[in-house]
Amino acid sequence: MKRKESIISPKLVEDFYASDKNNIIFWIARTEKYSREKVFHTCVRVGTTEEIAKEIAKEIDKYADSRIKMSDVRPLIFGLLQKKDPRAAKRFRAGETYVRTSAEEFERFNKNKIIESLINETEISEQLATQISTEVENFIRSSNLDYVSADLIREITNVKLLEYGLEDARKLYKRLGMPVYDVTNLIGKGTKENANLQYNPETIHKVMADYMTKEYTLSKLIPRDLSDAHMKGQIHIHDLDYFPTRPFCFSHDIRFFLKNGFRPDGTGDHTSVAGPAKNPEVAFLHAAKILAAAQTNCAGGQGFSYFNTFMAPVVRGLNHKQMKQMAQLFIYEMSQMYVARGGQTVFSSIDLDMSVPKLFRDIPAIQLGGKIDKSVTYGDYEDEVKALFHAFLDVYMKGDYNGKPFNFPKFEVQLYPNELNGRNSEELLKLSQLAAKFGTPYYIIHQPYMPDFSCYQCCAYLMPLDKSADQDDMTGGTVRGGSLQVITINLPQIAYEANGNDVRFFELLDDRMEKARRILTLRRNLKQSYTIGLVGINEMAAVHTGDEIHSSPNAWKFGLRVMKHMKERVAQFREEHGMNFALARTPAESTAFRFARIDRKRYPGKALVQGDPNTNSVYYTNSFHVRPNANVPLFKRMQIEGSFHPLTDGGAMSHIWLGEENPNPEAVAELTKKLAKRTAIQYMAFTKDLTACDSCGAVLGGVNTECPKCGSKNIQVWSRITGYYQNIKGWNKGKLQELKDRRRYAL
Repeated sequence: MKRKESIISPKLVEDFYASDKNNIIFWIARTEKYSREKVFHTCVRVGTTEEIAKEIAKEIDKYADSRIKMSDVRPLIFGLLQKKDPRAAKRFRAGETYVRTSAEEFERFNKNKIIESLINETEISEQLATQISTEVENFIRSSNLDYVSADLIREITNVKLLEYGLEDARKLYKRLGMPVYDVTNLIGKGTKENANLQYNPETIHKVMADYMTKEYTLSKLIPRDLSDAHMKGQIHIHDLDYFPTRPFCFSHDIRFFLKNGFRPDGTGDHTSVAGPAKNPEVAFLHAAKILAAAQTNCAGGQGFSYFNTFMAPVVRGLNHKQMKQMAQLFIYEMSQMYVARGGQTVFSSIDLDMSVPKLFRDIPAIQLGGKIDKSVTYGDYEDEVKALFHAFLDVYMKGDYNGKPFNFPKFEVQLYPNELNGRNSEELLKLSQLAAKFGTPYYIIHQPYMPDFSCYQCCAYLMPLDKSADQDDMTGGTVRGGSLQVITINLPQIAYEANGNDVRFFELLDDRMEKARRILTLRRNLKQSYTIGLVGINEMAAVHTGDEIHSSPNAWKFGLRVMKHMKERVAQFREEHGMNFALARTPAESTAFRFARIDRKRYPGKALVQGDPNTNSVYYTNSFHVRPNANVPLFKRMQIEGSFHPLTDGGAMSHIWLGEENPNPEAVAELTKKLAKRTAIQYMAFTKDLTACDSCGAVLGGVNTECPKCGSKNIQVWSRITGYYQNIKGWNKGKLQELKDRRRYAL
């Protein structure tokens, strides 16, 4: 080798560059040791100035030394020439193709890397991978490009995979990401897919990451026929962005942390560790930080059930002012921690009791410092439970500094129909005053058909317990409910395809249920509930029977028949797999909008949607609700919707949209008792639209375009979107149209 190297002069090198016989140049470079002077002369020989050559040699010398070969620095030379003197870079390349890699570096094109990646990523044979890579190489060489990017090579290779009919391999080999145009729009305009997401850098970053994870989930984790079912709108796979990594929503047991302390990361490996709280303020701060930390690992809402009952021992000895301070501390923490996924406040819930629930009256209470005295039970804290309930009500009633209501933590109240008179009458009236003022409370009504342990979290999910939850969990403070994953079924689309044929309808319904089951069983690694939801019973019935569920007994009965069939199938799945499957009303904030838009394109002239087709502000009626703008008396609406509630075991919700600026609290209380005792409603809320003026600070009822008090147009409009309050400026077009369509009631 030394002999051959010595007989080749620099002049001969120049001649070979001029004749484009760069293969010998490569041979020289592979044997030559690096030196700064050689880099300088190499740059000068391809026609750049001595000044640029010196700059490049100096830059490369920072990273290189005589132990390496000139071949090792050729990509660096090319990259710097490309920046400083593109024409010289082209001459330097002399027919050699360079690749701009994903690591933001240049390296020479090598088809063996394509072969290796095809075998590793798609598992096709080496022979086929070699054949495809050769065709890719020939295409790139013939294109006479100065350099190509790694993603362009991948795109060319994917075209070849399609030409060979290897679609499954292409899905595994494609690059994940967003078009430049879409990223530009996202940075400039933001997104309205989720009303909780604000326009800020974290949201932009989250949405870009979400896009890639959704692609990954549909391409890699979910079989093609199930991905196609999602894309066609047959079903909707919720939270695709978190499908590979996170469960959905959880109800936590605050007693566990009162007893054991708090490790934000779960182990204490990366954070400090706190022991059991020894004073009330620390206990409430721990509670807030627990829900915030849980956002790191979960895709949906987090909450505490029976919160004031379990915190009653913590506040023993405090007066009302001090209890109110604890409640205020917790509420402000939860509504101001702007730290959750993608830059949003923590999606949180607490449910409170008007008095100690029978379920926990005889269970030993966990006290400050994690102490347990078996002779002291939660039943001994009746006064503290009620006092803390009133303290939270007072804080929610006042609102924030500007008088706006708190949207988080969601405030839910456990109601027992036979206890709404007598000892809880005062609490119910005060609760009704809050509902009349802001529409804040959510009502969990313990109907006879509901399990003893019933808690709601996130938008409107009943958190059923896994069969493994037993009395030890109840007494030990380890009760945890949750939903791991949610799949929603598009019922109107089934009606379009069934064409009025009952047999065909239920065949298609079983097909969709089976697809949902197959997806959910992909995630059977945790003992949580697996939720199947539904959208559009009203439109489904209208297409299949000719009438909506409020206008015909036959349509209503068909809707119930469909729900009953779905519940039976869910029970069958539960038995077959030993998994906690549940049927639920899904909130469908974006799903009802998405399904309607897809079906308008797929079934032109046949799709029955709500809203304004001219602006594509369309949607399906959520779950088993009566159409939002149907002219139906309130109690009848609630009776119809309530008849579906017992057929769900994963959650249901009904809304009462208030039309008065100042509803009568006594009327709210009486209606609550009537609905609790004379319907099957298990979860509901009074929704009051609110206009908050940023100029004069007034907070008034109704959807307005300007402040009714001072005339300013500098206002915010708030309402309940699905299962939470939010500023309507973040709503999608479908939900904004539904807001306009809502039939509002005077009590």
